[in-house]
Amino acid sequence: MKQEFNIFFTILFSLLFISCSDNKIDSTLISSGSTMDSQAREAEKNLDKASYIDVADVFLDTNEINFNKDVLIIFGKNHCKYCDNLKDIIKKDENLKQIMKDNFNPYYINTSYLKTHLINFNDRQSRVNTSDIAQLFAVDFTPSIVFLSKNGDVKYLFPGFTTRFKDLVLDVTKKDSAMGQYEDLNKKIHNL
Repeated sequence: MKQEFNIFFTILFSLLFISCSDNKIDSTLISSGSTMDSQAREAEKNLDKASYIDVADVFLDTNEINFNKDVLIIFGKNHCKYCDNLKDIIKKDENLKQIMKDNFNPYYINTSYLKTHLINFNDRQSRVNTSDIAQLFAVDFTPSIVFLSKNGDVKYLFPGFTTRFKDLVLDVTKKDSAMGQYEDLNKKIHNL
């Protein structure tokens, strides 16, 4: 019994000296998980850009969605054949690119990534994440194409792919009013 007590006491005594060591833990080596360095935050904000790099000359950064003119949003996702087909149509047509840039603030939102977007309406701002925006417009298919007026009202929703995308864009640019009944959706948009 005395021998067991001596072993226990020796172990306890040794632990006391080890724990009282002056070697301090470098707090920079331990992450609390609550902060990210600026490079990681920037990379996270721009992760989706690689999915539309071939047409990045047309689409604006989705970190901030501005309504200083009509807005065109194309919802896509990774590994979507029809999204890639639509991007190819845009990439090959310089006239279409110019029409899109002249008439809209065009955005490509990749639903494969979760991102927070700052929505800048003319008189207010709102932060909304990708999944909430996609849910608002009932994006079940990709690509899904959303045309909005500069006051945030829906002009037209087109779920799916069309080889006549240019004609669709031209038709919407010619209309001052909505090409459908979107009153309920408009209320939701204005309540963001």
